[in-house]
Amino acid sequence: MRRLLQVLLPLVALGGGLGVANLFVATGPQAAPVQAQPAQTFVRVQSVQRGEYRPSIRAMGIVQAERSVSLAPEVAGRVKEANADLLPGELLTKGEPILRVDGRDYSDALAMTQAELAAAQLRVREESTLRKVAEHEWRDAPEGFSDETLAFALREPHLDVAKAQVKSARTRIAKAKRDLGRTLLRAPFDAVVMSETVELGQSVSPAVPVVSLAATDRFRVEVSIPVAQLRELKIPGVNTDDPTGSTAKVYNEAASDNAVFEGTVVRLERAVDQRGRMAKVHIAVDDPMSLSTPADERPLPLLIRSSVRVELTGEPISGVSVLPRTALQENGQLWVVGPDDALQAREVEIRWRDANTVVVSSGVEPGERVVTTGLPLATEGMKVTVDEAAG
Repeated sequence: MRRLLQVLLPLVALGGGLGVANLFVATGPQAAPVQAQPAQTFVRVQSVQRGEYRPSIRAMGIVQAERSVSLAPEVAGRVKEANADLLPGELLTKGEPILRVDGRDYSDALAMTQAELAAAQLRVREESTLRKVAEHEWRDAPEGFSDETLAFALREPHLDVAKAQVKSARTRIAKAKRDLGRTLLRAPFDAVVMSETVELGQSVSPAVPVVSLAATDRFRVEVSIPVAQLRELKIPGVNTDDPTGSTAKVYNEAASDNAVFEGTVVRLERAVDQRGRMAKVHIAVDDPMSLSTPADERPLPLLIRSSVRVELTGEPISGVSVLPRTALQENGQLWVVGPDDALQAREVEIRWRDANTVVVSSGVEPGERVVTTGLPLATEGMKVTVDEAAG
């Protein structure tokens, strides 16, 4: 009997619990069905406007000397004098002496040649006198004398030789004077010394350069840019006859003084860089060392072979629409919000693009609303809600 109760009591309790639960379900409040609302897609838009845009091309460049030269003495000899400022980094003015070669040998050669000239001139006078005597003696020349024999008798060949010796001596004097003048080596233009190998007493010769100079009036910056961006620039000899092209700003950021130098495009290399397949543009920077500025106001100069940041200002593009870069979808299209707030896909012609901007030349019309929000899952005709606050 006890065992039977132990089995029946749990079953009776379970059945009672199920009955109470069913009663609550049957008599409880009923939830009214709710119709699902479609999700709203909010977008930001920008109204299309036509106007003018001037692109800016950013790149890194390398500073190079526009003019450089390695100088060697024009005559051989021993260095007698050397400029005290002939050190790397020092400045030289045009015509400033660099070194002087011992010129005593050239002075001696000039003196000997001058003596030879004097002797040749004396011989001319002698032959001129002898000619006059011969003309007097041979007034009645016998018949049968040939013109050549008579000319010899009148000492015409002798006089010609004497005159030729005078001419030769004068030529050698001129050369001796040039050689003597070449013992002094001067700077051919305002320059900075790049390197030098000059010491007093050093033997030098015309075959061995002793100093390397770079002109200080102008440096050039070599910039590599994509070939497609060349059409935005004015380049002398390519698409303009002007000697100067598009303007550029050169930022000497390595100097840490925010120095900015003005430059202009002057030429284009006619071959692409083999490594990056980029076009190489040369930008001229006048007065790169700011020598025309008072010394206490000068920024740090551009340094040859240093890296600089460059911003090239392109030529104006007319009749285009400027939009934020986010308006361009992953497939290269734009989404336009129509009058019914439905999306319309547009194929457009991109005239220019950079990290922040896309410039459209055709495909959208003024007044249309272009979506500036990324919509990777959007479809043609999808309804959207324009975020007026963001716009």
